[in-house]
Amino acid sequence: MADTALSIITDAYQQTKIYAPGVTLGDADAELGLRVMNEMLDEWSNDSLACFANVEQTLPLVIGKQQYTIGTSGGADIVATRPLEILKGQGAAYLVDVNTNRYPVNVVEQDQWNSIGRLTNTSDLPDTLFYNPQFPLGVLSVFPVPLAAYTIYFDSRLQLANLSNLNSTFSLPPGYRAAIKNNLCIRLWPYFKQGDPTSVLVALATRSLGAIKRTNLKNSPATYDGAVVSRSRSSYNIYQDGQGNRGNT
Repeated sequence: MADTALSIITDAYQQTKIYAPGVTLGDADAELGLRVMNEMLDEWSNDSLACFANVEQTLPLVIGKQQYTIGTSGGADIVATRPLEILKGQGAAYLVDVNTNRYPVNVVEQDQWNSIGRLTNTSDLPDTLFYNPQFPLGVLSVFPVPLAAYTIYFDSRLQLANLSNLNSTFSLPPGYRAAIKNNLCIRLWPYFKQGDPTSVLVALATRSLGAIKRTNLKNSPATYDGAVVSRSRSSYNIYQDGQGNRGNT
């Protein structure tokens, strides 16, 4: 659903009974609500379960170039939203050649990147990607150094967009409007009221944020290396103190 910053801020003020229904917000209070909302969205950006989408971004490789900057500031190699994080795991990144064949790319942490012995090695098909989330430009590094101008696709988690003004519109998946409004109530409370927020407001904020986190929770299938796992069809049976199925006697 499409919404504006002002409509959510107004509802939050009314829900906390700071403003009565139908009363127009004062300019200063409306601007305060916008600042507090943006601070909250900025904080939620660091919580992977609060982000409602992972975005696939692309890295066009340049022959002989190992490092690439990404961001919206001037001078970036890739002009795009700077990722907070690049996802890891099977299928999170892959390389596509001119024939649209796909090749897996392993996304690694800093310590794994540092353990690579000779970073100057070259290949048509880089198979390792490391992301350093520097600011304002993040830095993407690939290994081996590419000898072909293929493209790497990777899944990234982006910052929830700040709202530039009270009339900014944005589209929200189901449940997000309630979570933002209810939690904004808690954030605004200390500016206008004494003591702790009411238990009703706290319960609403907790329940609505918890609901979207449960929705965003991704199940990752367990994988294993077949070379180190036995292919035997029987397993240890704790009921028989030996090999075999539980139902055997």
